[in-house]
Amino acid sequence: MVTFENPDDIQKYIWSMTEIKLRMEVIDNILNGVKSTGQFPTDMECVALLFRKILELIALSSICANKDVYSAKRESFYKDWNGKRILDDLEKVNRNFYPQPSKQIVYEKTGRVAKLEKIKEEYLTKELFIQLYDKCSEHLHSYNPYGEYPNLDELKADFLKWKNKIVNLLNHHQIQLVNQTRQLWVVMRSRDDGKVHVAEMVQTKS
Repeated sequence: MVTFENPDDIQKYIWSMTEIKLRMEVIDNILNGVKSTGQFPTDMECVALLFRKILELIALSSICANKDVYSAKRESFYKDWNGKRILDDLEKVNRNFYPQPSKQIVYEKTGRVAKLEKIKEEYLTKELFIQLYDKCSEHLHSYNPYGEYPNLDELKADFLKWKNKIVNLLNHHQIQLVNQTRQLWVVMRSRDDGKVHVAEMVQTKS
């Protein structure tokens, strides 16, 4: 493990992941009936807005891990907010920028990481990211009285599935940096303090 060249970028990544966790807690509370706006339709609108912001945070956090190359291509990068557009622009400078979910296999005696394995559960891929982004956008506008009103029970069931896919993506993930020998390893809830932890890992010659 080494120190990241710009610690401030890593701190911003941690802040983004922490904000995602907080917003996911609100989504959990609404979908589980713990919290409510007072009306079921506005509950679902609130969840749609929270998901949209979480997707934007996933995209914005990817800028933190690729800021040098991304900012070189986009001078006004600090004004970016559109999640889909950010993904498109990031892919142009680092086609492997998207988070890769994994599972840690640890040594029982030492608790140290032995290896990483790909997860078997479904997660939010880049393609599903776009689908959810568009789906959430549909529910952030008033419904046309001459159109078809959505089935909110089905929407809630879909939201529960999407929530699990986002958790599976981010719970433990890697970010491949432009330098192919370096990755960020991210843990959303450390066993030590429950906080987001990020470390830069460097591949060494065997």
